[in-house]
Parts: sequence; structure tokens; C-alpha cells
Amino acid sequence: MLASDALARAGRGGILEADPRWYETFFDRDWLAVAVGQDEERNREEVAFAVEKLGVESGARVLDLACGHGRHAVELAARGFRVTGLDISGPSLSIARERAAERLAEIELVQLDMRELAAELEYDAVLNLNSAFGYFPSEEEDQQVLERVARALVRGGRLLIDTINGLWIAGNFQARGWRALEDGTVMTEDRTYEAITGRSSAVWTLIHADGTRSELVHSMRVYTCPELCGMLTRAGLEPDGVWGGVDGSEYGLDTRRLIVRARKP
Repeated sequence: MLASDALARAGRGGILEADPRWYETFFDRDWLAVAVGQDEERNREEVAFAVEKLGVESGARVLDLACGHGRHAVELAARGFRVTGLDISGPSLSIARERAAERLAEIELVQLDMRELAAELEYDAVLNLNSAFGYFPSEEEDQQVLERVARALVRGGRLLIDTINGLWIAGNFQARGWRALEDGTVMTEDRTYEAITGRSSAVWTLIHADGTRSELVHSMRVYTCPELCGMLTRAGLEPDGVWGGVDGSEYGLDTRRLIVRARKP
């Protein structure tokens, strides 16, 4: 099935109706083919930014929430942090284990839905990077995640959450795009954005070098800064820093990223 076929099944108003549990299988083989080759220099920049803004030192207990294939978690462990990486994707965690072994980095990897995080007063810092938030069908479930994070943090511990800027999406929405991957695969994207709910969805069609095709569909709710800070406050956390990127730029209408830091009092 092609992306155009999927969009033809879009709901009223042309909004793509993704499977509500899309995130359970999205981050497997095809997604990993897209994600694993990401720039290592960028990865180190993101980790350095997170360490600085979280104010943690080597030996601190850090939870990488939705760690994926471990690019941040492994880098943190290699720098001497005591790291737990939590993710729902078994294939992603398998790659994370391989990466940790290659770097001789000690790391705990847990396969779990982030809504089921049960830790209490366990972590000095939690990070959630690269738009790994807003996946669930309801805002109440996103709120539940933040409440679980607040419970998992020690007093004075901090959360750093990095997601797409909802205001940027609204002003820069493009219905279609494409890019070429290093292995010769061409990826097209057909996107929808629902202004009422703030939900951004897309169909990725991967046209592989051998001519075969595969398809990935995802959907996430994107938040503005006031919305996200309000949710953090309701979870018992105190937002105390906002940025527009890992370069430390000031957050605003024209920044693609929204990065918020919050402290547990």
C-alpha cells in the first residue's frame, strides 16, 4: 500500500487516522534503517547540552525515557553516568545493547511502555529527547507519563524534554516532503496537521534500492510551551528553563524545537 492510498483513507477534513497503538511497532526494522545512521557529532552535541542543562555529574543516576536504539543512553553511560534506558521497542533495545557492548559501557535497558514507569525517588535526572512524547491517543495519557516521571525523580532532580515546537509546526506546515537515505532508499512523507487537537501525523513510504516498498505511519500530539509547562506544573514539577535548540538558542515562534527543563521541588 502506498502513502497516497493511506491518505485516501484519511478521516473527515483530510486528517490521517493512524492506528492508536502505532508506536508499538513503528520503531522496528524500517524505522531503524532510517535512524541508526544519524550523525554521531550531533549525538554528542545533544548529550553535552543535556548534561549541562540538567546539571548532573558523572555517577549520577539518569533515566533515558524512550531511549530508542540507545544513542544518547550509551553516550551517557560511556561518560560515567549510571544509566537506565527505557523503551517499548525490542529491536531498538537490541541495537542499544550492541552499542553499549562496543563502547564497553555499562547500562540497564528495560523494555516497557513509558506509562508504566514505576520507579520512585530513583533518578537524579530524566531525559526525553527527539520528540519522544505525545504519542498516546489522549492528553491525559501524556499527563500520566509526566506524573510517573515526577515520582521517579529524587528531590531536586530534573527532567529535560525535547519535542517539536507546536507553534513552528502551525506556521511551517508542509503536506509533502522527501529525502534520500545513505543506503539508496528514498523516503517520501505525506503529512497532516489537525489544528483543533494539535496532532501531527505522517505516512512514510520507503522506496528501497531493490525497488521494494514499505510504509510507516505515525501520529503525535505537539504542544506549545505554555501547554507543556502547564502539564509539567500539574505533575508536580517546576519548569525552570526553556530553549529553542541544543545550541542553546532562545525559544520562539521560529524555532523548530521546544526544549523544557523542569525541577522536582
